[in-house]
Amino acid sequence: MRMFGVFWRCATVVATLLVNTSAWADAFVEFFTKQKVGQEITVTGGFHKFAYKRQFYERNHKTGDVKYYEYFGMSMVPTQIFGDGSLALKASLHDTLLFVYTDDTLVKDLPEQGQDLWVTGTLIGYQYGINGITSGALSGGDPYILLKRVSTQPPQEAIPIPPRIAPPVQESMPSPQARSGR
Repeated sequence: MRMFGVFWRCATVVATLLVNTSAWADAFVEFFTKQKVGQEITVTGGFHKFAYKRQFYERNHKTGDVKYYEYFGMSMVPTQIFGDGSLALKASLHDTLLFVYTDDTLVKDLPEQGQDLWVTGTLIGYQYGINGITSGALSGGDPYILLKRVSTQPPQEAIPIPPRIAPPVQESMPSPQARSGR
């Protein structure tokens, strides 16, 4: 009977954590739940350009008309993000942004992948809607950002990342024999 009580309490805790989305929320998710579609976002981190144009379509459900679009894209694993507030985070493949652009002149001189690039754009939505980013662990929901400009220089509001400080060097204490002259 006692074992059943322990099992029941553990099952209740696990179920609560699985159901409660805030238990899964990390700083990236919390940051993007505060952002609004249409606002400017500036990001730096590791990036990877798509090698070819991608396509998508938009269907008018009332008339049945379909409009096709082509776009280029670039994914980025951010280390710093600026929008409505700012966020510095450790790079993680679970936190990915997608930059889209119709004209590749902004990025034609960039390598296919790299880092230390500052990219600014307009937040245009989320994969699977806002619920895709907030509804559960590792469920996707990457933010989509329409690319506006690329720079190698950080914006003025960039969070300075503190340099790694080495511990002070301690001078070795002379041995007792050295102090006494032996």
